[in-house]
Amino acid sequence: MRIAVVGSGTMGHGIAEVASISGMEVKLIDISWDILNRAKQRMEESLKRLYDRGTIKESPEQVMRRIEMSTSYEVAKEVDFAIEAVPEILDLKRKVFEQLDKITPRDAVLATNTSSIPISDIGEITSRKERVIGMHFFNPPPLMKLVEVIPSKYTTEEVTNFTVDLAKKMGKVPVRLKVEVPGFVSNRIFLRLLQEACREVESGEATVEEVDSAARNKLKLPMGIFELADYVGLDVVVDLWKVIVGRGAKDVSCSSYNKKVESKELGVKAGKGFYSYQAPGKYSKVPLPQDSRVPPERVISLAVNEGAWLMENGIVNAEEIDTVMKLGFNFPKGLMEIADELGIDSIVSQLKDIYSKGYDAYMPNPLLLKMVSSNQLGKSTGRGFYVHNT
Repeated sequence: MRIAVVGSGTMGHGIAEVASISGMEVKLIDISWDILNRAKQRMEESLKRLYDRGTIKESPEQVMRRIEMSTSYEVAKEVDFAIEAVPEILDLKRKVFEQLDKITPRDAVLATNTSSIPISDIGEITSRKERVIGMHFFNPPPLMKLVEVIPSKYTTEEVTNFTVDLAKKMGKVPVRLKVEVPGFVSNRIFLRLLQEACREVESGEATVEEVDSAARNKLKLPMGIFELADYVGLDVVVDLWKVIVGRGAKDVSCSSYNKKVESKELGVKAGKGFYSYQAPGKYSKVPLPQDSRVPPERVISLAVNEGAWLMENGIVNAEEIDTVMKLGFNFPKGLMEIADELGIDSIVSQLKDIYSKGYDAYMPNPLLLKMVSSNQLGKSTGRGFYVHNT
């Protein structure tokens, strides 16, 4: 299997490394040798760590031998699969796809690692839109097991199956969406967590620390919601928000994230966001109060509503949502599993309360209402998103 990776930043060189570890021949393309040489150094460092830990059996030198670097697309002339991993700018991605469409063999599959842009918008620039697909890796690719596979409205079943198999060959766990939706599963759910956290603080219901304490101490999540936003980068959060809401998802009024970005307080990478850090790029666990007045079911109410929407529209099922949250966000349990434990009726009660205050996005999804009316409340009744032994 021969693979081209365009873009050698954090995601690009990580994907190239994963492909080469899996025995594939890789062509890594970028615009300058400075960038490529930095990528080479990072791959070597990463491979050394994996080798020293015993995670990989081959030496870093052997793995690196399968990676050829170039500033020219010409090296992609004979690849079977190409994946683009350049910044989240639609025009830039379309330019990459134009080049790949010209150079790669006609039957090669072209994939994008976009985290939120609809695949159709990128694929339409090519003469093979039915062979264009989304393959969304998580950061850092050598360590994170999850890959979202997103067919566009044009992608064939054969190409989707091929990409799912490829993810498995790379040692990943693919979650395949039935159809594309902006933000896919991961970032749609993430956005809803961010929105509810922001709404609680801006409406005066809770402080930033109280929301995060509920997330960490009551829901047992690895990070608070604002802490996670800081970690991801508040500029990334704002861009993600714009893409998903700009393409039809109901918005929740919130100015906190924008204000931080305008003040250049971008989170961990800037040394300051909602919390302060020792130095730019130096993350340390944020100290939080043990107690919080925020009900845990309130924190996840909008995210569960989004999960129900994804299920109702046949995009993914409950297990797939939970796989995304466990492998993509390190949740100790899946979001829908947590909902079953807290009670679907409790979630719906929170949604109704917030909806009554004028927040349209909180209108309870018909699936949730149906579950409540048929007494499928989760663990307490033996059936919710899952079947439980009572």
